[in-house]
Amino acid sequence: MTFRQGLVNSSYLLLLSSSPFAQQVEEGIDAEALISQILLVDKAQRDRIQDLVMDAELIEGERDVDKQSDKVRFLKKVYIKYLPDTALYYEEYLQYFKNDELRSEEELAREAGERIEQRRKRNTRNAAFPMLKPFYPENRGKYEIFYRGVALEQVADHVCHRFTVTAIAEEPDAINGDYYFQAESFHLVHVDFSPARLTKKMMFRLSKLNMSITYQPVLDDLWLPSQFEIEGKGRAAFFIGVNFAAVEYYRDHQVNVGLDAAMFEVEHGD
Repeated sequence: MTFRQGLVNSSYLLLLSSSPFAQQVEEGIDAEALISQILLVDKAQRDRIQDLVMDAELIEGERDVDKQSDKVRFLKKVYIKYLPDTALYYEEYLQYFKNDELRSEEELAREAGERIEQRRKRNTRNAAFPMLKPFYPENRGKYEIFYRGVALEQVADHVCHRFTVTAIAEEPDAINGDYYFQAESFHLVHVDFSPARLTKKMMFRLSKLNMSITYQPVLDDLWLPSQFEIEGKGRAAFFIGVNFAAVEYYRDHQVNVGLDAAMFEVEHGD
């Protein structure tokens, strides 16, 4: 991999992460050492989590310039089970609101089925997707990873190191994105990303799909998903234009509740 930064000792790294002028300093950081520390922190957290349950609120709307008009809202339960090489995902739709009015169980079932099918068709990611996959040693040859220094502005109230990740080949699960890691703890804070290859089928073609996910320290210094956003544009059958935007908020995180793998037979992440 090609990086713009050289070598620096650990005391300088500590000074950089705590300095009020850290955003102005980019030279002299050993990016490979940063990545090694990031992976160590990630592994330590993954070793502590077998499964995760979260309350979720999904708000959908069409984005017009800088304004998003909320159209519908869902309350959900999200279940994730972490395995050594993947993560299983299942979502349960609990309530459906349109124009702030609670809709019937029949409408909820129909709309939930449509959302699940849309996510599958668009190949959108979810909160179970292993965002650090490009940084794993077995995948490094598939990506160009550049260290961009300490971000000029705080990200989700954190001073962060920034990396840019670009897939070398447009493989189905490959992504491109900007990664932000907390400068002191090396936990992943935020990712802006998109698929390296957009869905292009006879009946549906995507021309844009931008996603972002934010993490925050929630339980015992575990950094868990707090927000997921998506914005896309495409064409469905008969040249019908499709624009969509949504944001999902995660609350009431519960870790290691003992989820049964059988509940994930229909839905799965990664």
